Amino acid sequence: MPSKRQQILDWVASGDLAPDQLEHALQITGCVPSAADNLRLLSRVVLACAVLLLCSGVIFFFAYNWDDLSRSSKFAIAQVAFVVALLPLLRMNLQQPAGQAALFAACLLVGALLALVGQTYQSGADTYELFLVWAVLITPWTLLARLPVLWLLLLVLLNLSLVLALDNLSIHQFSAPFTHPLWSIFALNLGATGLWILATQRSTSTLLLRWGERIIALYSLLIITILAIGYVDSWSNTDVLTLPIWLGFSLTWLYLYRLRQLELMMLSALSLAAIILSVVILVQTLADVIALEALFLLLTLTVLGLSTAATIWLRHLSQRAKLPRTSGSTP
Repeated sequence: MPSKRQQILDWVASGDLAPDQLEHALQITGCVPSAADNLRLLSRVVLACAVLLLCSGVIFFFAYNWDDLSRSSKFAIAQVAFVVALLPLLRMNLQQPAGQAALFAACLLVGALLALVGQTYQSGADTYELFLVWAVLITPWTLLARLPVLWLLLLVLLNLSLVLALDNLSIHQFSAPFTHPLWSIFALNLGATGLWILATQRSTSTLLLRWGERIIALYSLLIITILAIGYVDSWSNTDVLTLPIWLGFSLTWLYLYRLRQLELMMLSALSLAAIILSVVILVQTLADVIALEALFLLLTLTVLGLSTAATIWLRHLSQRAKLPRTSGSTP
């Protein structure tokens, strides 16, 4: 289905809408943000910054006054802050920005409470357990609220828990063909990307939904590219599926952000990853074959050529996307 903006451009191209009415049509259909929309966005940004600053203030308050507060005072202040964060939900629902901000603040303060418990009683638990328990405790709220920002927070906590667990438990290698510990982080974020796309494909697209998908997908691309570079650097026989998986991931990326919906930023990220990986493969293949000066010259020409080709391709896609289709339907 074409977007509202594209549909209006189609009407202009087919003569069903006068060109001098284009700007007015874009405004009344919401394709151009109004002053009220800009003010609403600014108010939400300020609200989000206020929540982060208030939660940070609670944490730094404990850090600064740790030695001056008794154990009961610490827990009383932390619990009062937690309850105060939830109070707006008595009058507001989760469709309102203030209600969403209150629930997000409560989820952040859950972590502060857990850190307070661990620091006070010195249970000897590993750091990754804090983030894992934090993620488990906010999961019911995340499932019930279905807020993108809570899903992102949950994913960040799971990533931190997994990274710290790999480090604290000294897990440096898995079994073949996925021996590198980064494969577990890649699997987690790849699964999160797939679930995000499936869960939001029938939802109304919002800025946070789009950027949430982009952030998770870009992080997955970064991890698989690092794995591919590491494999090329060592040519390990235990991770022979690395390059085929990178290729399959790239093809899926092209389908999602070229065929399904054009996303020039995501295609630019894939082009950059492909150029870097190509240069690494070239270095590892020819480092012992040709002279160092010739290798540097070849790498320079390769980077220039691939970058130019990627720029031309992306510019061509951008120009095609701006052209109105001549087969638009009548209003």
